[in-house]
Amino acid sequence: MEEITLWVGLAIEIALIIVTMLIISSHLRNISKNKTNFQLNEQYYKSLFEENPDAIIIFDLDGKFVVANKAVTIYGYSVEELIDKPFAGFILPKDLERVTGHFIEAVEGRATNYECTILDKEGFQREISVTNIPIFVNSQIYGVYTIIKDITEHKKAQNDLVEAEAKYRSLIENSLVGVYIMQDGKLVYVNPGLCEMSGYTCEELIGLNVADFIYPEDLPLINENILKRFNNETGAIKYEYRAIRKDQSVITFELYGSKIVYHGRDAIIGTVIDITERKNTEKMIKHMAYHDQLTDLPNRYLLREKLNETITDSKQNNFNFALVFLDLDRFKAINDTMGHEVGDQVLMEIAERLKACVNDKDIISRYGGDEFSILLPDSEEQRASKVAQQIIAKLSYPLTFQHHELMVTPSIGIAVFPTHGESFDTLIKNADLAMYHAKSLGRNNFQFFNKELNKKAQHELDMEVNLRKALEQNQFVLFYQPQVNLETNEIYGAEALIRWTHPEKGIIPPATFIPLAEETGLIIPMGEWAIRTACQENIKWQEAGYSPVTISVNISAKQFFQSNLVEIVESALRETGLNPNYLELEITESITMDVERSITTLLELQRIGVKISIDDFGTGYSSLNYLKRLPIDKLKIDQSFIQECPHDINSNTLVRTIIIMAHLLRMKVVAEGVETVEQVSFLLGQGCKEAQGYLFSKPLSVSEFETKYMRKRLGK
Repeated sequence: MEEITLWVGLAIEIALIIVTMLIISSHLRNISKNKTNFQLNEQYYKSLFEENPDAIIIFDLDGKFVVANKAVTIYGYSVEELIDKPFAGFILPKDLERVTGHFIEAVEGRATNYECTILDKEGFQREISVTNIPIFVNSQIYGVYTIIKDITEHKKAQNDLVEAEAKYRSLIENSLVGVYIMQDGKLVYVNPGLCEMSGYTCEELIGLNVADFIYPEDLPLINENILKRFNNETGAIKYEYRAIRKDQSVITFELYGSKIVYHGRDAIIGTVIDITERKNTEKMIKHMAYHDQLTDLPNRYLLREKLNETITDSKQNNFNFALVFLDLDRFKAINDTMGHEVGDQVLMEIAERLKACVNDKDIISRYGGDEFSILLPDSEEQRASKVAQQIIAKLSYPLTFQHHELMVTPSIGIAVFPTHGESFDTLIKNADLAMYHAKSLGRNNFQFFNKELNKKAQHELDMEVNLRKALEQNQFVLFYQPQVNLETNEIYGAEALIRWTHPEKGIIPPATFIPLAEETGLIIPMGEWAIRTACQENIKWQEAGYSPVTISVNISAKQFFQSNLVEIVESALRETGLNPNYLELEITESITMDVERSITTLLELQRIGVKISIDDFGTGYSSLNYLKRLPIDKLKIDQSFIQECPHDINSNTLVRTIIIMAHLLRMKVVAEGVETVEQVSFLLGQGCKEAQGYLFSKPLSVSEFETKYMRKRLGK
């Protein structure tokens, strides 16, 4: 104990000597107060030793604990437990030689600082920072004064930071997404992913200005968004822009960027994804949706958009415009006698001649079949008459195909806004009525809509009455067109097609009454009848012992949105006992355009177990967004695409694209309108295994379908 007391006194004495020196140097003019200051500083340094949060230890020259402050208790030891014990017992073996070397340096008179690992009383490793100071008394070293700071958490934080930085750097460096940091309008960091997308090396990109690689038209957008982020007007932001690769090709990026601090200054960090292919695909699909595949003219869907825009603009500016509607006279005879290939060539030539009759502001569209429409913005009856006369003159020249001269004349109807209507439907209807009036007057002329044509509307009312009677008197029947597995050449299902068996006129094709049924709303009860009848006839076949087939029924947009479709389907299945797996509902793309309204109904139908297919795919607005969100089982490629295969490269590409897209979205694909063996070979080569068309069978009555296919499946 005397030795411990000596060492404590020695420590205090050293401290007092230091204090005295400081006091002498700092307060030379206050020597008279030394006694009082000495006492105060003695208490101060004693408190500094005892209350210091860092462990302070005095070792003798052999490395044994002599005295320590109470801070050593943070390592689990009391001061008494440490006295007379050598420090070596607390040091990890890996650090002992190095620590001993530092202690020897202090014993030899040199202060040292280092880090090492010790074990606390519980056996846990603790990282510490150590400062060894030799203790001199009368120029002789009596021991070592040691200050220990616990840096365990600090070291852990450092290691975690290094590990996190390495992990995230690895993620960024190996990411397929492009990453950049921009400061003062220049790139200061890029990852390899961005280099690969842009075609530049990292060294080439670093230091480039924004204007060096951004598409000029998109530069204002980029600068505006950078400024907003630097001014804290917005947080993270997402947008698209075009960039220029090193090879000068243009690519489209989707960017997600935000403001950060980089090396002490504000910067922008962003990630980019190359969406060029996606944008090109969407552009192609949108073009397909809005343009006729044969003539590349706008189709009826684009016409609707443009006409509605023109209506709005004309109302605001008090302008008139005209809608010209034309039908090719006796075009069906050309198709029937010379084939669809010649018919298609005629349509393409007509499209080119029509272009020569209008200016750039006018919009020509192929409305369907051999019908064309021309929207003439800011035009009166006088200009519409002039354009109609030019069309008749241009089409009066013979067309030569396969050494045959063909004469194709038009019947033209014209409606003028607002005199003849103020909505798309009214203008189309009235122009159509005027066109049929021109046809009734001998063809190859044009007529404006007039009130007299309302007599035809009366005829349609009569047709509506007859349609209602047809529903009441069960004059409708279903015909079935087989759907074939191209690999096995066996039918797996059939499409139900409605026919009107008029008591006097015989079978009336759907093209004659379906449009009127749509317009009048009669399509809703007709559609309900079709669903129930298809279920009834299908279950009868099964009960007769025939192998089950899936029957698909067309659902119109009006029926889909304006009726309790789900309840009707559930009721039909429940009443007939048909397994819902054998019922498929075919919807049109126009239904899927309104995703929010349709998704609930489709999900309910999916819950029931009914299959859903999109009919005539590619002729409407094909949005990748709805294909991703809606529960669609199958896409039916429109026959207008199949007709050109496999001899037309563009048609081949479009069909191939649809098939690939459908398979990637895990949907089945059915080709409609298959008429040749070559088309079958092409479809199989592209992975399309299902089809229907005249190559296999025309639509058949129930008895014909049963005899030719259902019995055949049983070997009867």
